[in-house]
Amino acid sequence: MRIFLSFPSELESQADSIAQSLRNCDHDVFFSHDDLPPGDSFDARVEKAIESSDFMVFLISPESVTRGRYTLSELAFARTKWPNPSNRVLPVMMAPTPLDQVPTYLKAVTILEPQGSAAAETRAAVDRMLEAESAQSRGRSIMPFLALALASAVACTLTVKYATGILQYSFVDTGPAGGVTVLPGLIFGLVVATCNFIFGIRDRFQLALVVAITAAAWIAAFDASSVTLQSLSQYSRAVNTPADAAASLADATTEPAAEVRDTLSNNPFMGYLIGGVGGAVGGAITILGVILTNPGFRRLDSVVITWLAAIAAGTVYGAVVKFPDWLGWLVLFGVWQPAFLLAMARGFPRGAAQIPGWLGRITAPILAGSRTAR
Repeated sequence: MRIFLSFPSELESQADSIAQSLRNCDHDVFFSHDDLPPGDSFDARVEKAIESSDFMVFLISPESVTRGRYTLSELAFARTKWPNPSNRVLPVMMAPTPLDQVPTYLKAVTILEPQGSAAAETRAAVDRMLEAESAQSRGRSIMPFLALALASAVACTLTVKYATGILQYSFVDTGPAGGVTVLPGLIFGLVVATCNFIFGIRDRFQLALVVAITAAAWIAAFDASSVTLQSLSQYSRAVNTPADAAASLADATTEPAAEVRDTLSNNPFMGYLIGGVGGAVGGAITILGVILTNPGFRRLDSVVITWLAAIAAGTVYGAVVKFPDWLGWLVLFGVWQPAFLLAMARGFPRGAAQIPGWLGRITAPILAGSRTAR
């Protein structure tokens, strides 16, 4: 978990002990200026560090709540990211401070008052709060992402059916009729960017980059599947039909009929291979966009599990290849996009999701209905 530690210079030694205690539990702690990400200005670097954090520990003392101190600026950045500080901000009373001087935002949650080791008690309180947030979010964490993915699947199917000729592009086919419409990639790119936003990314350029890379991933996946199909079509063998055999028995002198050949691409199992290749390519490039923009996803297990989910979901193409065109796309999008997005969401740190209010309101009735059913 990425934790931002806010403290005045007068408490640097105590803050150092708390930071070390949190790091011993494998938390990534922003403690000093050296821990801040690069940026144009100090303010921008601090704001970016808080935006990318999952939690804040604020050390309270008369100095940290004095008007004009930079700790209050850090608290303002935190309030922008977490309007509700519950299970997100832990205020720790490090020195006797009148409560009327403590910001209302901090008094909205329980203030920790260490009785012994501040470092040990702060670490234990952080773990309890993160576990509580994780428990609260288990039931609600899947539904918003599933709703986004299914809405995207329907929209992508409609664009493939009714807007096939709009914004066509291909990395390998430069002909006038080559390529595929980029619209499904842009639609799913917006969904992936929304997921990135939910997990702490607020920079507009980074979000736009995710959309662009996801659109490129869609085109590359389509191209990879097409190239695989063309390559398999090059391998063929002669097929003797029953009609050919009967004709040869009736008249051995008759000129033989045209040879019938069966290509490897006609093998029913090849559809699963073609879909798996497309899923692997599209998944890998989309994952790259997430890794480049969101540090919270830069873990080997997150990447591998999401990529394997993309490959497995891509093999659905083998099952839908005989379906009517629009139905095949609907099933393919309806399986691949939710599988990828749910695996991606699971790859971020626990409790890191900040579900937007509008999305929570949309999925709340569905979640309430499922709980009632249980």
